[in-house]
Amino acid sequence: MSSRGLTTRVASAARLVLGLPLLLAAAEDTPIPWPSGEAPTDAALDAWVLGATEKASLDRWEAFLEAVEPGESSESLRIIQSEIDSGLYGLGDLAVLFRWGDGLFEHTFQLADGFGDRDRDRLTRVHDGERGGLDTYSCAGCHSASGPNGSGLETAHAFVHGDGVRLSSANVRSAPSLLGVGLVQALAAEMTRSLSALRDTAMSDAASTGQAVRTALVAKGVSFGAITASPDGHVDTSEVAGVDPDLVVKPFGWKGDVSRLRRFAENAARIHFGIQSQVLVATTDPARLGDGPLWFDPDDDGVFHELTEGSLTAVAVYLTLLEAPVMLPPHDPGLRERWARGSATFDAIGCGSCHRRSLTLESTYWREAPDTTGAEPVLVNLLSDGEAPRSTAIVGLFSDLRRHDLGPGLADPHGDAASHFLTRPLWGLADTAPYLHDGRAATIPDAIAAHGGEAAGPRDAFLALPHDAQVDLHVFLLSFTRAPKPRIAP
Repeated sequence: MSSRGLTTRVASAARLVLGLPLLLAAAEDTPIPWPSGEAPTDAALDAWVLGATEKASLDRWEAFLEAVEPGESSESLRIIQSEIDSGLYGLGDLAVLFRWGDGLFEHTFQLADGFGDRDRDRLTRVHDGERGGLDTYSCAGCHSASGPNGSGLETAHAFVHGDGVRLSSANVRSAPSLLGVGLVQALAAEMTRSLSALRDTAMSDAASTGQAVRTALVAKGVSFGAITASPDGHVDTSEVAGVDPDLVVKPFGWKGDVSRLRRFAENAARIHFGIQSQVLVATTDPARLGDGPLWFDPDDDGVFHELTEGSLTAVAVYLTLLEAPVMLPPHDPGLRERWARGSATFDAIGCGSCHRRSLTLESTYWREAPDTTGAEPVLVNLLSDGEAPRSTAIVGLFSDLRRHDLGPGLADPHGDAASHFLTRPLWGLADTAPYLHDGRAATIPDAIAAHGGEAAGPRDAFLALPHDAQVDLHVFLLSFTRAPKPRIAP
């Protein structure tokens, strides 16, 4: 059968399955609307299915090609930044960069790519300090629950900053969903610029008046404490809260310690695969990279330029262009009433004090700048480029992008600031179980009950609610999901 014939048959089946709720409702004379907005047309469903079948066919083709020509799939690791800068091979086009980034995200890393190092070439469960561990072979291997680029199941947990042997020596980390991360990155960068501007103004005012100037740090309505600038140029950051003293809002990592997607991808490749970026090895850092005799091969595995600067740009653009999560209220009338009550309860008990419903973008553009070439950044329109569904400028992420002390009950067993964590965006929540940084909570109510510290008030208010009101809130939170799309399982 031709691929087009197969696509037609699959599309027909998809229309039947996706339209089933409407058919059942019609049989009962009770029309049920599409969960969000207008129901997709047959043409839209055909396009969805065509894209899914083409993607599945491409994946199979690439697997066969790798068998015939070993190393072919590693080309996504070898993109030269100057080729992107000049637009060579169409690399200046967002769609082309997206495909290359997607290829890198799904690539299975091998020894020939630089997987591991001189002394480590097999998977280990516990990371070895800052060097990390070899605990998986691909990004998609962990970020796949509920669909592409999703969160990880408990079997994908990482045991970080351990001794390389004992589980008890490490902190447990759950793999978060990556949907919408481009919007989060842009919001954080704007907040950083606002905080930096407040600091610059305070320093200027202190210098001109000869008096110390205390300034509240507020960005997008979120408080980050205060600073005091002295006339001599010193800035006292002892009152800064929820962000590092450098005032850079870092929205990635459970501890909120990474500011840009390219650094997030670079670090993940290093600690999970032993793949070191061309940019990173230009530094000298034996604890993280190794102490091999060649500066350009610090892990001494004989593979150079394991991850090029251009490949970092491609995967950062790919992540920036991923779809945004959506809110899909239930269409059953009784559940819809519970959903509405749950939405009100969310605000009434104080969840929104940290999980702010939305933050607003000042600019709809993101500029993905290279690290070393000084070339013009790759320009991305966050509201019109990339995968659908997309967000508006009012981004409904349900986070303040700030760190909070969540108390000793949630604290890591090791490390500094063990109880401080970034407010995780709640969008997409329904598809990201198990919950919390270490996956300890099987359900959303379990996750709420585990909160403490600065979140003890909302937690106690939730626990004090009548059972029905707790169910209402649970129903509301279950509407935070990803858009329904047909996908072809391997």
